[in-house]
Amino acid sequence: MSGDATATLHRLLVGNAPWLFLLEVVGRALVVYVALFIVMRLLGKRMAAQLSISELTVMLTLGAAIGAPLQTPSQGVLPAIVLLVCALVFQRGLSTASFRWRAVEVRVQGDVTLLLADGRLLMDELNKAGLSLDRVHSELRAQGVQQLGQLRRVYLESTGRFTLLRYVQPRPGLSLLPPLPDAQPPAQTELLACNRCGYTATADVEGWPACSQCGNEHWEPAVA
Repeated sequence: MSGDATATLHRLLVGNAPWLFLLEVVGRALVVYVALFIVMRLLGKRMAAQLSISELTVMLTLGAAIGAPLQTPSQGVLPAIVLLVCALVFQRGLSTASFRWRAVEVRVQGDVTLLLADGRLLMDELNKAGLSLDRVHSELRAQGVQQLGQLRRVYLESTGRFTLLRYVQPRPGLSLLPPLPDAQPPAQTELLACNRCGYTATADVEGWPACSQCGNEHWEPAVA
């Protein structure tokens, strides 16, 4: 192999560093891995669960901190360890402040949002949370909900998860199941359900055709 080809292969495989740097990478990786493991352990059990916004920020910071010393010969591992310690201090500080002051917790983590009350979707809250009806219906179906009358409350947690409180005896409500050609339709009731928010009413009492809650003019038979 010619000298130019050898140099090109060397630059392609290890860059401008000598071959011996590959052994140094092993040592660097071990040091950074141990430091990262210790910091993650000190950050607490929440880091092993679903991440909040602040915890995701810490994770991205950790990833950025360990990248350079592992791959760049001119970078030492001490700055990466300092960054890991700083991330630990910041996260612990935010956790302590959030524990002591509710306002800080809401600003950092976000707050719980009520999305549904008594079988009816709160459209203003969905709009504030940036959620579409298709997304909400999909999430509810994934948790075994077939119609909105099964639900007493639905909360959007600060982690982005949906928490459902169900009625012991479901009420008639808006069906969430898409129609299937061969499926037997669900049992309908005398009530009508707004196909936007799920509010149930009778046509002669509620001023048909506009929904008194969201102004929608399209209705479907409520299902049991």
